[in-house]
Amino acid sequence: MQDSFSRRISYLRLSVTGRCSFDCMYCTGGASQKCVPAELESSEIISLARGAAAAGCSRIRLTGGEPLERRDIAEICRGIAEIPEVSELALTTNGLRLSEYVTDLKSAGVGCINISLDTVNPGVFRKITGRDCLDRVLTGLDDAVSAGFRSVKINTVLLHGLNDDGHSIRELAELACRYSVDLRFIELMPVARNDFSYRKYFSDKSAVFRALPELMPCPEDDAGSGVAKMFRISGASGRIGVISPVTDKFCRSCNRIRITSDGKLRPCLLSPVEYSLRGLAVEDIERKIRLCVEHKPQEHSLAPDPEQTERHGQIRLTMQRIGG
Repeated sequence: MQDSFSRRISYLRLSVTGRCSFDCMYCTGGASQKCVPAELESSEIISLARGAAAAGCSRIRLTGGEPLERRDIAEICRGIAEIPEVSELALTTNGLRLSEYVTDLKSAGVGCINISLDTVNPGVFRKITGRDCLDRVLTGLDDAVSAGFRSVKINTVLLHGLNDDGHSIRELAELACRYSVDLRFIELMPVARNDFSYRKYFSDKSAVFRALPELMPCPEDDAGSGVAKMFRISGASGRIGVISPVTDKFCRSCNRIRITSDGKLRPCLLSPVEYSLRGLAVEDIERKIRLCVEHKPQEHSLAPDPEQTERHGQIRLTMQRIGG
């Protein structure tokens, strides 16, 4: 399946819920809990995955909200993993309930786990997430690594004044030294609730290189990690990655689409355009996805200057709903 710019679309990010157990300051957290749209039934999610796989999406990642808030998450994973065209099933989690579900996820066919973790400092963790449960998340990380998933990744959003100083970045980098994981530092995107100042908290990728001058680029045949540019620290078990959607657009190589927890297709994360897939038969889902992908924009409209982005209100979405 190709879009109108000859990009091969093979990756689906499928949100299974808008509910979340955290109230992250840069997301929507508790502020949106009362207006979470009616989420899809497990059978509907599996049908959407079937349609997307038939259209050419061989890689599927389950997102939220927090996917592990669904009691039927293992059933959903098993149903998607059994689709012949699906070669990779991944799941992104905040890690709070990961220890509880890790065995079920592995046996249900999940091959890759991403854990969102912005700091290893308990006080900063509480400020960012609104929860005092860092130990549980770190235990979940340890259990995921021990379970033997094909890959475990840690996603860290850079936040100015909170986790972008040298000490904080080096503390996080220790996780990649200790575990065989990919730790990816991600530039903040303006997808948050309206009382969050994007300009105040934006920090670009240079913070990582200042803190970790010893980073060595991975060879091309060892660097495959999607949109992340990958590096190594000598002697480390894992790798360090940088994802910079603001300062380095990677739209020209974008291979993904998204479906929200209420069944709407978004050809681009940072575009307001959505197409409803709910209630369609599998063959109609496939047909509509192919049609809608032709309208995937050439690139997003984020400005590299956070002040310009915030001043003009270019993007103001709810990441909790769209499953970023």
